[in-house]
Amino acid sequence: MTERQLEGAEAILVEARKTKETAERMANGEGPPGEADDIRVLAGMVHQVAEQVERLAGIVSSDAAPLAGSEDSDAAS
Repeated sequence: MTERQLEGAEAILVEARKTKETAERMANGEGPPGEADDIRVLAGMVHQVAEQVERLAGIVSSDAAPLAGSEDSDAAS
């Protein structure tokens, strides 16, 4: 794995941990940040997880997966 791929994988893991922590808080009865609608927050989290899986699959298949927030990932959206 190249250094860029390792950096990309680490960025994905950081995002996944944050998503998991948010899901755990919601499962324990804590409301979403602010006054956001639970369904919208859940939909956003599912979207984030799907993007993380796509980028991780790109790394595993040896394609250059763009980092979150990079110009490449924004252009693909």
